[in-house]
Amino acid sequence: MRKEILLPAIAVVGGGAGFALRRWELATAFEPDTGLPIPGAPATTALIALSVLVAAVLLLLSLVGRYPRFEGYGQAFHAQGNTLYAMAGVLSGFLLIGAGGLMAYDFVQGTNPLYTRLIVAAMAVVSGLCVMSTVRDNFKGTNQGKYSVPLLIPAFAFCVWLIAAYQVRAGDPVQLDYVYELFAIITGLLGLYFIAGFSFDKGRCAPAVLFSLLGVYFSLVTLADEHDWATLALYGFTILYLITSSALLLYNAARPLPQEPVENDTEGSSDV
Repeated sequence: MRKEILLPAIAVVGGGAGFALRRWELATAFEPDTGLPIPGAPATTALIALSVLVAAVLLLLSLVGRYPRFEGYGQAFHAQGNTLYAMAGVLSGFLLIGAGGLMAYDFVQGTNPLYTRLIVAAMAVVSGLCVMSTVRDNFKGTNQGKYSVPLLIPAFAFCVWLIAAYQVRAGDPVQLDYVYELFAIITGLLGLYFIAGFSFDKGRCAPAVLFSLLGVYFSLVTLADEHDWATLALYGFTILYLITSSALLLYNAARPLPQEPVENDTEGSSDV
C-alpha cells in the first residue's frame, strides 16, 4: 500500500466532496431572512458525516503499520534532488509571502484595519522565507540542525492567524458560519507543529501525517466560504505545503533510512 499516495488522495478527494457539500449547505441550510441555520438540514448532516468519516479513515490509516525511528528532521524529510518537492515547496513559500503582501495592502487601504491582521501579514512574509530556506536545505541534503527556528515560525504565524480569524468571527452567533474555517487553521497549525517536532527530538509520524492531511481536508472545505484573496493564499499554502510534507514523510518512512545530513560547518575546517 503506497501510503504516500493513498492518504493524500483521501484528503484531496474528501476535501473536494466537502467543498461541494459546503456550497450546498451555504445555499440551502440557512434561513434567507435571518441567516440562522435550519435544523436538520440534509447538507449540514451530510457534511458533518463526511468530515467524521474522513477524519476516522485518516486516523486509522495513519496508525496502520510501523514507522521508523527518525534521527531528526533531516532524515524524516530527506528530499535531496527531489525537483517536484522543491517546486511545490518554493511555490508554497511564495503563497505565504503573497498572502502577507495582500494583508498589508488591505490594512493600508483600510479594507481590513485589524492590527492582528497586520501582525499575520508580517509573520506570513517571514514564514514564507523560512519555508523556502527549509525546502532548499531539504533539496540540497543539508541539515536543519536541532531546534530549528525556521521550522517554528510558520506554526507561530498560524497561532496569530487563528486569533485574527476568531476576532473577526467572535460576534457571529452562528457557529456554522465559520466552524470549518477554524478547523482548517487549527489542524494546519497542529500539522506544522508536529512537523517542526522532528527538529526538537519530539518527532511523531502518525500525528504529523494525520493533522497535516486534516488541514488539507478542512482547507479545501472552507474554500467554499467567502474569503479575501490574502486568506485564499494562506489556505493555498496550507494545502500545498502540508500535502507535500506529509507525502514526503510517508515516502521516507516506507524506505531505508537515509543517512542523517551533516550540519553545515559555519566555522570552516582545515586539513591537518
